[in-house]
Amino acid sequence: MNKNLLIGILAVVIIIIAAVAYLTTQQPPAPTQTTTNQPPATPTTPTPTPTPTQTTPTPLPTTPPTTPTPTTTPTTPSPTPTTTAPPPAQKVTIKIWHALNPEEEAVFKEIAALYTQSHPNVQVIFENKAPDLQTAVLAAISTGEKFDLFIWAHDWIGLMVEAGVLKPVDNDVADVLPKFAVQIPQYKGRIYGLPFTAETVALICNKKMVPEPPKTFADLAKIMQQYNKPPQSYGIAYIVNPYFISAWIHGTGGYYFDDKTEKQGLTDPRSIAGFEFFKKNVMPYVGPNPTDYNTQVSLFLSGQAPCMVNGPWSIGAVKKAGIDFFVAPLPPVNSSYVPKPYGGLKMFYVTIYASKEAIDFMKWFTTDPQVVKILVQKLGYVPVIKDIQIQDPVVQGFYEAIKNVYLMPVSPKMQPVWGAVDIVIQNAIVSDQKTVAQAVQDATKDLCARGLC
Repeated sequence: MNKNLLIGILAVVIIIIAAVAYLTTQQPPAPTQTTTNQPPATPTTPTPTPTPTQTTPTPLPTTPPTTPTPTTTPTTPSPTPTTTAPPPAQKVTIKIWHALNPEEEAVFKEIAALYTQSHPNVQVIFENKAPDLQTAVLAAISTGEKFDLFIWAHDWIGLMVEAGVLKPVDNDVADVLPKFAVQIPQYKGRIYGLPFTAETVALICNKKMVPEPPKTFADLAKIMQQYNKPPQSYGIAYIVNPYFISAWIHGTGGYYFDDKTEKQGLTDPRSIAGFEFFKKNVMPYVGPNPTDYNTQVSLFLSGQAPCMVNGPWSIGAVKKAGIDFFVAPLPPVNSSYVPKPYGGLKMFYVTIYASKEAIDFMKWFTTDPQVVKILVQKLGYVPVIKDIQIQDPVVQGFYEAIKNVYLMPVSPKMQPVWGAVDIVIQNAIVSDQKTVAQAVQDATKDLCARGLC
């Protein structure tokens, strides 16, 4: 074969091979199936085709699958909203007026400090308005002097409502009412505060002088006679005022005032009999300055009297004096003559100026179990909320005394009756200026003029 012919043939073959290779590279590759970690989408309807007016096909969304498929989190972060720190809580001062004794006031301040630890924006201030809290409260309302709460027994409710001092808090305290074991004091169906203890007077005796509680008044009479050796000692320490001696008037069936009829009861023969019993059987053994509270308490604390008649507010001082003592109800004279002292509920009153924070503090103070325990342990207060198990013989003694209690009236018409009883005491109990009957007649003239007879 000619050499040149062979070369030509090889050149043609090379050209053909190159051409085939070129054409092969210009064809689209055959589709190949790839695998991924995500499950394939399975549309339930076919993908729509472009309309005739479209020159360039654009992908259209498919109908969502009937079964949920994982969604892909966007790779671009969404903008995070900017947050502004809330402004600090506004400082609030809660002003509380009272006539507590020094021991009580110290404990109340201690309790308030516990509250302010968890409420740093709140300041609680106690202002002592003794000896005439009532006058101070009424004067402040007339002059516009503002304070949130005040503390007293429940019998001022009617007076203070009629004077425009208080505002109702039924809705504010509705959530805590089920916690109380006592009926919340009301006036004309509205609530104006919450109680934190029940109180009345009872017999408090030094165990070194009186080992066991007297079971009858005859037993108490023997004790009074034994220790009545003035001026070294006296038969009993007894504050002779309308509240403290009320037990003997109520015990005979008498009364100072009827809350339902709003009439005085001093002229009732049973009331006169109660006054006369006290004058004859108790008054001769009472120490000097019988109407002065501090004098009578001092006689007992110094050991100059075996017993005193007082309430739970006095227990702090008794404990501080280191006296081993017991508390018991005033003993019955007989089966039908059982002393029934005035008593009631010591409470926070809510004034027309009270802030929401003040009401919240009152709710906490009156229902918190820790507060109740402090009041029992340090002041001997009798609890008024449910589910408090405290085994304290002092509290138990007052609890027994409360079973015989005669609740104080809430009507404002009761107020002048206190003054009338004071007149009876001054003229016929602590002195012999008049007989009890004469003193009662004189004292009730003003009450009758007021329409209370």
